[in-house]
Amino acid sequence: MNKDLDYYLSLDYPIESYSGENEIGDAYLVQYIDFDIKAASEDYDEAVLLAKEYLKKHLEKQLKLNNPIPKPKEGIRFMEHRTALEAYKNKDFKKAHDIWIEEAKFKNDQAMANLGLMYLKGEGVEKDYTKAKEFFENASSYDNDSANFNLALMYQTKIGVEEDISKAIDYYRRAVRKNHVQAAFRLALILLKDRTNLDGVKEGFYCMLKAAKAGHVMATVQLTGVDKPLVEEAELNEFFRAKDLETQLEIINDALERFIRPILKKDGGNIILIDYINEPDIELRLAYQGACVGCSIASTGTYEMIRNTIEQIIDKKVRIYVL
Repeated sequence: MNKDLDYYLSLDYPIESYSGENEIGDAYLVQYIDFDIKAASEDYDEAVLLAKEYLKKHLEKQLKLNNPIPKPKEGIRFMEHRTALEAYKNKDFKKAHDIWIEEAKFKNDQAMANLGLMYLKGEGVEKDYTKAKEFFENASSYDNDSANFNLALMYQTKIGVEEDISKAIDYYRRAVRKNHVQAAFRLALILLKDRTNLDGVKEGFYCMLKAAKAGHVMATVQLTGVDKPLVEEAELNEFFRAKDLETQLEIINDALERFIRPILKKDGGNIILIDYINEPDIELRLAYQGACVGCSIASTGTYEMIRNTIEQIIDKKVRIYVL
């Protein structure tokens, strides 16, 4: 990708905002944490727009001068941060540690998260879970996805803390919101343990699908159908597709009840429709219950049975995911 002005303006550079008062009334100060760029106004939205305009002018100038530009959340002192990363890759842990300690004073949350990892692993420092947790918590206050993931991992696997699955779930969720793939996979595994909790299964399914689509190998193994492309050149069942969502759901649930569930129930299993999407393409998300969960036969033979059934009542241009 050509890293021009439009590219940098498309990046999600984080901002901090501060509110206060002046002689007229409320006042707002907005600052980009990766640049020495501030804007103030009595209206918050106007302050943000002003800051964006100042950012655009700054980026234009830096590009003309061919100067390096930070990635989102690298911080104002981003060149120091990059020097630390290079030192870390070369296993010069002391240099990386010393730079990141200084960067943490400048609210560089990724430096905080990296320090947490160093103390967690004992890289260049004595392994110290308490210090690791403190650095992760400081970075988490800036919603750093790596810090949230590692805090979740600590609470899930009892690394330096008592096991607390509720806290683990909370931190995993925060990381998933920032598209952390490993967090999505681990959260899915936790939520899918109880397949009688439909809300949990639905969220777990979403996380597993998110991880699989991002290329997580184990997620693609768990989720049958994710590797199957949508059949584009299919003859469409316009009669079915013209029906409203409620009617389509009735037809699909009837097919599942008559043709699929009786076979699964004979072996102590079941299947539930987690979600149904009919725009822009038709997509079914199904989850096994009971004896079918984790069964290799269910993930292959049963999938084909489900797919054949759905294709007969709709058409071949349908995505079907089964977990």
